[in-house]
Amino acid sequence: MRRELIFILLISSSLISQNNLLKQEKTNPLDIPIILSGTYGELRSNHFHSGIDIKTKGIQGLNVYSYASGYVSRIKVSHGGYGKALYIKHPDGNTTVYAHLKKFSSKIEEIVKSKQYKRESYEIEFFPKENEISVLENEIIAFSGNTGGTTGPHLHFEVRDKNQIPINPLINSSIYIEDDRTPFFKKLFYKSYDSNNVFDSQTELKINKITSSLYVSDTLKSSGKIGIGIVAFDKHNRANNSNGIFKIITSLNNQNLLKILFDSISFDKTKHINTFIDYSFFKNHKIRIQKLFIEENNPLDLYSSNINNGFITIKNKEFYKYEVNIYDANGNKSKLVVPILGVKTNKPLKLVNNHVELTYIERDKKYELEFNSVRVSILEETFYNNLLLEAKFENDILSIDKDTIPLLKPITIYFNTDRYNDSIKNQLYIAKLSDNKKMTSYNYTTDFSNGKKSSTKSLGRYTLGIDTINPSISPIGFKENDWISNFSNLKIKVNDVGSGIRSYNGWINNKWILFELNTKKGILVYDFDDNIVRKAKNNLHIEIIDNVGNRTEYKTTFYRKSN
Repeated sequence: MRRELIFILLISSSLISQNNLLKQEKTNPLDIPIILSGTYGELRSNHFHSGIDIKTKGIQGLNVYSYASGYVSRIKVSHGGYGKALYIKHPDGNTTVYAHLKKFSSKIEEIVKSKQYKRESYEIEFFPKENEISVLENEIIAFSGNTGGTTGPHLHFEVRDKNQIPINPLINSSIYIEDDRTPFFKKLFYKSYDSNNVFDSQTELKINKITSSLYVSDTLKSSGKIGIGIVAFDKHNRANNSNGIFKIITSLNNQNLLKILFDSISFDKTKHINTFIDYSFFKNHKIRIQKLFIEENNPLDLYSSNINNGFITIKNKEFYKYEVNIYDANGNKSKLVVPILGVKTNKPLKLVNNHVELTYIERDKKYELEFNSVRVSILEETFYNNLLLEAKFENDILSIDKDTIPLLKPITIYFNTDRYNDSIKNQLYIAKLSDNKKMTSYNYTTDFSNGKKSSTKSLGRYTLGIDTINPSISPIGFKENDWISNFSNLKIKVNDVGSGIRSYNGWINNKWILFELNTKKGILVYDFDDNIVRKAKNNLHIEIIDNVGNRTEYKTTFYRKSN
């Protein structure tokens, strides 16, 4: 009987495994085992991650399959962001998104290129009509790549509901991820939120790992109102990189306080990540602390089962047990127990430096900060809370506090340029200075009546930069009058050391050609398969314009076996 039972269990286990594999083969957008480099809801720069990032073995060109039948509802090609991205609408109303692609399938690529050539633009976005480009489940729709704002080859995959709100693919699809590893705690912090301790910084507590899923911290000794934050991650099978977690539940003395669920985050809410984390701490230490409490004016809807907004009030000489449970999308769980002892503290109020000029900002009012030749415009509800803002203009540098305060809305900076000669005014731009003041970066700049203006969602230091240097252009692998019949493409190195490249165009024999700019390497690539070149002698003309209008033209002749 026992042997028969074991045999049945083995058969059942085998069938379950086969079913998972079948499910994987049927629905996964790649035909390789799904290993993630990023999960839904992960904490990213100024946003929550809206999908999953699937590893592609560090290479490009893997087949990308349609998750289900439907039609292509949107195609977007851009230098940044998602790069080459494909959107497929399915009969259930959901949309799947495939991003950072190298290229599209032949039938889609032909349509895209025809529109790029018609508009004479690499960057393009259009919305095909229903069933104009139909696809079947498991149909090859594209090839994986590294386009857009990426740090390496991978496939970004999203599922969006009927309202185009991204939902967690690991919960709301049939994608199978092999994962039996528990999430883990890395750091624990607490901070006083009593009115007389508003300037308190984060205090770290040591975490002790008891088992693979149980952690106990050192005793937290404090009193009054406190907020607790964690740094926690997850790992999947066959991968060592750290990913985000799916769910957090906190409790005090076995009573649930707060539940945080990364299941659905709309695009209009994702920008509020900087109130979900301790933004100041992140900017100073490059560590994202997830707050296990809800501060005033936090509009995120990640929370449920909310008591006291997740805050804890500690009474002197009383003992508490605070717990944090974290989960991944596969249900793996870890627990952190935090013993708390009420200890009366007499922390003095930290006084503001009287030598610093501060402006009190009420969040529901507009402000115009005026300086000698600079103005800063602040709209109502730009900040999450009322605050004291330090702003000054010295040595041609505008300092607007420090980039440790998150913004809800952009502020607008105006630099008067009347003191500059007319000959160079067009070459001026607003630049943000790095912390060491040695590096500047171009901030999108436009003209106003007597100067330059720029909007930004980052506080910090700004100044006027000047760019008088033209972009550079140089061919790769060929020179004037070379025969390049064996080349499959043309590669051109381009660079701009000042404001950066704004636009580029190329022509062969006076016909516009589709150059693709690899922004990571600064290389323009033209594919001869576009069949613009049809004769032996060919005249190449390239034009590069930077962000202040400096222009460089390059002309050469090359030869190629005629068609």
